Amino acid sequence: MNGHKLATVFNEHDENALYWTDGKTVFFRRYEIKGADIESFEQFPGCWAKDKKHCYSGDTKLQKADSETFEVLNFTYAKDKFNVWTMGGRITEADAETFEVCDNGRSSLGPGFKWSPEKQKIWYEHFVPYGYGKDKNNVYYYDFNGKPNIVKKALSSSFQSLGDGYFGFDEKSVFCKLSVIPKANPATWKKLREDYYYSKDKNRIYWLNGQISGYFFIKLAVLCLKKLIYKSHFKYVR
Repeated sequence: MNGHKLATVFNEHDENALYWTDGKTVFFRRYEIKGADIESFEQFPGCWAKDKKHCYSGDTKLQKADSETFEVLNFTYAKDKFNVWTMGGRITEADAETFEVCDNGRSSLGPGFKWSPEKQKIWYEHFVPYGYGKDKNNVYYYDFNGKPNIVKKALSSSFQSLGDGYFGFDEKSVFCKLSVIPKANPATWKKLREDYYYSKDKNRIYWLNGQISGYFFIKLAVLCLKKLIYKSHFKYVR
């Protein structure tokens, strides 16, 4: 990913203005980064940055990071020639040489807005790091909570992320975050809708990593039918 120079004004709604300078000091949000070099400083989406000597996640220096080979892979993952990092810390098991990302590494918190001085709505969208990565040995997952983890039972050679920060699959299994979705067949499995956490294969319906029983499936079907009837009625009335 390409970096950007320091902003001169902090803006929490602009991912290229989280790192900024007053001309004397470098800040991440409101936190001073002591010893940072203003002239060589670059910032990247996902709260990553580097200068000629150090690499950073937020206002924290990454220990033993090599600035010359440091590269930001996506919103969640960064690496140098020796190590791989997330905001949750270094992935000690990861092989930096073969490590690659499986998606864009971010999940939306939804749209928001603020009022301008002219009383106009200014819309923005905030993102947090979520997503899968893999190397020759393992698949890894991070969800902005604690440390990154190995996805046990995932096959690195065939693993693919669905790109939504929650689901992935390999030739044998389907995964929701770190968990295997029980009995889901990757050959027929799919999400019911892009913005929902419901999914299915040819035999079963799931919510996240749990199978929905017949009773709850009927409730879901009734709920969807009521929603369709309401929309049709509202459209007719208008």
